[in-house]
Amino acid sequence: MKTPLALAAIILVIGVGLGWQGSQQLSAIRENRNQLMAEATRRGMIPNLSNSSATARTTQYERVNREADAKLIAAGFIAFGKQREAFEKAAGGTRDPAIQKEMGRRMAEFRQRMMAMDPAQMKILIAEVRASQDLSEDTRRRLVAVSVLALANDHPQAVLGLFTDGSGFAKDDHSGGYVLSSSLARWAKDDPLAALAWVRQSADNFPDLITYDAKRGLLSGTAMKDPVLAFKLIDELGLKGTDNVIESIISAAQTPDEKLATLAALRAHLATIKEVSARDELATGGLVVLAQGVVQDSFAAASQWICAAQLSASELVGVALALNYNTSRSGETGLWLEWLAANLPPEMAADKQKFLMTSWTRSDCQAAGQWLAAASDGPAKTTAIRTYAETVASYDPGVAAQWALTLPPGPDRDTTLISIYQNWPKSDPSGAAAFAKDHSLK
Repeated sequence: MKTPLALAAIILVIGVGLGWQGSQQLSAIRENRNQLMAEATRRGMIPNLSNSSATARTTQYERVNREADAKLIAAGFIAFGKQREAFEKAAGGTRDPAIQKEMGRRMAEFRQRMMAMDPAQMKILIAEVRASQDLSEDTRRRLVAVSVLALANDHPQAVLGLFTDGSGFAKDDHSGGYVLSSSLARWAKDDPLAALAWVRQSADNFPDLITYDAKRGLLSGTAMKDPVLAFKLIDELGLKGTDNVIESIISAAQTPDEKLATLAALRAHLATIKEVSARDELATGGLVVLAQGVVQDSFAAASQWICAAQLSASELVGVALALNYNTSRSGETGLWLEWLAANLPPEMAADKQKFLMTSWTRSDCQAAGQWLAAASDGPAKTTAIRTYAETVASYDPGVAAQWALTLPPGPDRDTTLISIYQNWPKSDPSGAAAFAKDHSLK
């Protein structure tokens, strides 16, 4: 029998109250400490900080209080985990949106507190959560993951230290692989050489840590700072010939300028590959990954980037392969259809145009038809008319026939009429027969 919503609400109130109480306790302790420090300073009770022994005592005092703060926050975090467990158990698996929203808000508050903590404090918090016997194993792991990722945001090297300090963190945490990879990426983004040095040292002392995913994390972060170095590290890390590695490097570029820099690094890397087929395959695949971000922007911005990149014919193929209806903005598919006709060989352009036009017609038949009505005559429009007519033939053959007849007499029109007849609605055999007779189709 499911617990009534009223009971769940009571649990929430208790949880919120306890969370607020923990916050109030922490604020009160800090305020009291600040008041005592101010009073001691006024009365001359605080030692002169220029004195080395006094400085040592003050530093020790501050360290003790930072440790106390960390343990207090850890206690509140553990209490929150217990309250969440109780709610989930009492609610019988139900998910009330209001309660879930409140739980999410409180979790966000804990993350903000963690972001303000220094590495030493975070290590204390993580240790307290890991040692807690009041939480289920699943909850404990989730809380540790949240804590570690908060630490990794500003202190990724401190997170990596958890893997090598002998505490058994990696064995306890199922998300250890992801945490290691993301921390390496974050560190390498700021200091790729330092992150690389850690990987080299750990490869000797802790070989099990330096996995394929860890190496990819290092490359991804390095690429944000220095894509040329990232490509050079592929061989050293033993990742040669893996497509996902190239994707990790290229997808790290976000801005147009970063994408241009990454393209230059990719071209330099391709020049080192002697086998033609492998080089061409990597070039096309790399441009697809790079262009997927480019074509998501407006057609004007994408065109500007393509022009600045001075792409070769083979590189333009990569851009074309990256195009699909979801990555070209609504209302701009027609512009891409025209771009394909102007930049790709006719047969290759036609194949991609058919794909885009089919997707566009199925999702927004009216918009596609309006573009056709205004489009200039040419290969792009001819291919689009044929595709549009063949796509709508199964549910609106009359409209399909009207568009087919706008094509000049010849193979394109004949083929389109045949396709319309073949796709004529099965529920209208007499209409199909009349159509076939009118156009001399067998």
